[in-house]
Amino acid sequence: MNITTQKLVFAATSRLTDRFPVAGGRLLDATIRPIYGNRAVAAWYARRNRHEIGRMRGYQRFLVIPDVHIGDGVMSQSWVVALRDLFPAAQIDYIVNRAVAPLIEGHPDATRVIPLFSGETFPTAADIGGLRALINEGAYDLCLCSCPFLEPGDIAPPTQPFLNFMTHGAAILRNEGDVTQINHFSYQGYRFVRDLFATITDPVREDNFPGVRTTYADAIIEESGRFASGLGLGHAPFVMINPDAASKYTLIPFERQAALLRTIVEGLQSDSAILMGAGHTAAGIGERLVASLPAASRARVRIIPPTLPLAVYAAVIDHADVFISGDTGPLHLAAARRHSRSGRHSFRNRTAVLSLFGATPPRMSGYDSFKPGYLAANQDAPSWCYQAGSPCRNITCLNKLFKTCGTVRCFEEVDTAGVAAVVLQHLHHVRSGRA
Repeated sequence: MNITTQKLVFAATSRLTDRFPVAGGRLLDATIRPIYGNRAVAAWYARRNRHEIGRMRGYQRFLVIPDVHIGDGVMSQSWVVALRDLFPAAQIDYIVNRAVAPLIEGHPDATRVIPLFSGETFPTAADIGGLRALINEGAYDLCLCSCPFLEPGDIAPPTQPFLNFMTHGAAILRNEGDVTQINHFSYQGYRFVRDLFATITDPVREDNFPGVRTTYADAIIEESGRFASGLGLGHAPFVMINPDAASKYTLIPFERQAALLRTIVEGLQSDSAILMGAGHTAAGIGERLVASLPAASRARVRIIPPTLPLAVYAAVIDHADVFISGDTGPLHLAAARRHSRSGRHSFRNRTAVLSLFGATPPRMSGYDSFKPGYLAANQDAPSWCYQAGSPCRNITCLNKLFKTCGTVRCFEEVDTAGVAAVVLQHLHHVRSGRA
């Protein structure tokens, strides 16, 4: 579906739920999920995909193209893993957002990590031109794409075999009604690639989804250590909060965040503290949240400067005992298992991850260690995914970039006391050695 069509369709669904929040949301769920998520549609796409891989000239050169955003660059590494399970000697190139490239480089299953995407919300003309040139010169046996804003004809000639993750959408929609299926994009990407190619070749590695990961250069690890030491936090458990999000439908409202922050600060022991992101899309939100606290409590919160490089920020997360975020890129950085590229450093990988979801379906991109149908964060610590109460939430909220709701109701009900209790209880377990 091209961008213009998506804008029209999702604007119409937004108008429906603006006028009829509850009935409109139920109507969309009752029609869209059964129509586009039925087995016949999934089978039709599966046949088309088998035909597409039948056009391949060989199995030696692959190009994986995730969506343009930071979180997608982390999650879509599972495609590279699945391909390497099947084709151990192949060249597998992976396109990523330039900002996240330092955290993907060094992936053991990627031949090349190519920092091409500029970081805009949608692919730019330069992004598309760069992709087209790369594909024309690369002589790839197959391109695999999970970006919903790229049409094959925009970046590849008709002779280029091309698989689009959108063809797996029917299966994902159907899985939303089946809690026995882990429906996270990363896991489903792994299943999509591996199961499709398993029809024509035998995998050489066991079927063992490794979870999301990031990889760090020595200089980044050392800089993050210096930054964490400079905060003067000592060895007491501390919480790290990302208050920002790229969309108003996934941004936890200020008053909800302020209430959550106050409750956590009030429950912290005297030697614990909170490390707060300054905000980028919602610039200055960190400082405003701190200012909302009673004056006596403000010293308990340190602000991460917005100039801190993303890779250093991601490495600092490893020092935190709990990371709190909405549905946005840093959530996936926190959930990823951290690796040293050189092997000379060790990560704790014991950060508990708590995410708060508004519009977007939490099973598709959230992490939870306890709920069926969820993927757990790739940490030696629990993860929790909280879904706020919303009267109009429906399956079309998945495409948050094209929703145009006049009234944002995504976080109408948030149990801030309950969320804070989960955080404080985990910090108590950390202190007692039971985490």
